Amino acid sequence: MKVFTKLTRIAIVILVVFTATNSYAQLKVGTNPTQIQKSSILELESDKQGFLLPRLTDTAAINALNPPDGMLIYFTPASATGKGLYMRKSGIWQRITTDSVSLAKWSKEGDNLTGNEKLGSLNAQSLKIITNNLERLVIDGTTGDVTINENATVSKDLTVSDNLTVADSSSTGKLYVTDSVKFHNLNSSTDLTEILVVDTAAGGSVRRRTIATDAFRNWFIGAFKNTSNANGLSRIVGALSDSLVLHAATASTPGGVSVETQTFGGNKTFQDSLTAAATALVGNTGTANSTLQVSGSLSLSIRTVTSNTTLGATDYTVLVDASGAAVTVTLPSPSSAISGRTYIVKKIAGGLTNDVIISGSIEDGTSMSIYNDWTVVKLQTDGTKWYVIK
Repeated sequence: MKVFTKLTRIAIVILVVFTATNSYAQLKVGTNPTQIQKSSILELESDKQGFLLPRLTDTAAINALNPPDGMLIYFTPASATGKGLYMRKSGIWQRITTDSVSLAKWSKEGDNLTGNEKLGSLNAQSLKIITNNLERLVIDGTTGDVTINENATVSKDLTVSDNLTVADSSSTGKLYVTDSVKFHNLNSSTDLTEILVVDTAAGGSVRRRTIATDAFRNWFIGAFKNTSNANGLSRIVGALSDSLVLHAATASTPGGVSVETQTFGGNKTFQDSLTAAATALVGNTGTANSTLQVSGSLSLSIRTVTSNTTLGATDYTVLVDASGAAVTVTLPSPSSAISGRTYIVKKIAGGLTNDVIISGSIEDGTSMSIYNDWTVVKLQTDGTKWYVIK
């Protein structure tokens, strides 16, 4: 009786399975066999087992059976190269998963890099970058040469360590530079005969011109020459290099200042002070007979004042008009910096009513007065005090 009941139960289960399969065209394998997703034709459920695909070491045998698109296999070649999950698509096996080492893929949204990533090929194939299905940039897989098929814009510096070739389809190079171009470490051999010049008549384009070979010779600064030269400079041609020599100036030729006796021509203006270590002769040629010899007229500073004033480095003779009120003329403080300086002070108006007071460290006092008109006082300092010379 028990045996019959057991067989009956088995038959009922088999009948239910076959009935469900035929009715719903679905099959579930694993846990909860009576609960199946409506959208699935085959459902696998397990909390401790996985789905194992066929593992093929090569695809020759399965390809002979004309596998349809959509078939899945796990390819495990002997060399382990290309190992992974493949799907049959468009008549070929296409890999749809990779090993864990290949998970370091590039994202279209950008990636956080560690500094060791690389983008490109591991063989000699060229890397091509396209837009709109057109090749825009190609990096040659063998030479590494970069070809840009369209215009290139560089917003800042461009450093080229080797050659930069710019050409269009007509084989005529075009390089447009909106600012400046700097050339470094150019070949300096003497067999070059061409230079680049800016053609302002052609909108500033750079053109090539041929010049004499010796124009590319090395140049250096030669020793100064005391002889005169009409240009002030001369070129001395050497075996390998030429020198540029500066000549001494004369009364009729330009040039530099030498350490020899020298005569200059043309008016000269010294912006700051002029110092003569020995003697100075003005108004003639030759040698001065004193520290300063003036062969001709002498012009010294003179001015008229009507109010209080302080004398400075540009004063010499001061005419004081005290007709309106007494006038004080203040001398600068004596010091070694003005030792030897001389002033002449003359009262020209004011009479006995208004005095001219000369204020300063004068001999043993601090000031002196001029009472009478047309009285002249000459003062000179030795750097410690002022003395009345006249």
